[in-house]
Amino acid sequence: MVREVKWTKYLWLSLLLFGAFMLEYFSIFVIEFMILHVDIWNYTVNQRSVHCMIMVLIWAVVIVMALFFSQRYYHFPSRENKEDHPSLKNWVITFSCLICCKILTFIDWHTLKVFGEVQGKNAYQFCAQYLYYLFEVMLVTLIIMYGQKAIETLLKKESPIPFGGIILAVTWGAFHFVSRGAGLEIWNGISTMIFSVLSGVMYLRLNRKCLYSYLFIAVGYLL
Repeated sequence: MVREVKWTKYLWLSLLLFGAFMLEYFSIFVIEFMILHVDIWNYTVNQRSVHCMIMVLIWAVVIVMALFFSQRYYHFPSRENKEDHPSLKNWVITFSCLICCKILTFIDWHTLKVFGEVQGKNAYQFCAQYLYYLFEVMLVTLIIMYGQKAIETLLKKESPIPFGGIILAVTWGAFHFVSRGAGLEIWNGISTMIFSVLSGVMYLRLNRKCLYSYLFIAVGYLL
């Protein structure tokens, strides 16, 4: 018999995964300072690539530990039902959210993000940057999953409200108001919060399927 898990357990996992983003500062000011002997404001493009690869390793460890702990003690996420396909209506809403995400990134980059990122980078630098983004999206997806599970456990029922996306918005999303260290950036924060809620909607409309959700959020964020 599976012991009932308190909703706060899932919420703490969601918040701890958000805390993984803060490890970037530990990497910058401790690990990378010891390795590169230079502060982040003076990084070369290659040094930024080193930063990306260090963060990939750190986040990979955090993600594996979180999933192992969650599976062992909470039996979540559970195995997905391959026959439980999203309805046509849910696909339409999902693609509508995806289009909205692309509009947000187009406003930021004035082109597709992938075209903006490739400029001024060689193959290694571009791959390092996008590997960093892929693991960032893994954290984003897990924050949504555990956040949604936390509130639904509290309510004792599944909900059509994207609580996971809202939790992502008030943590990772809101942090983007100041994440670049260049003062208060209103649009960066607002757009990331909107993206967070849209990602939460996609997760629900894709019937909480982890892989589908990750792929759609990744395309919305990275393309």
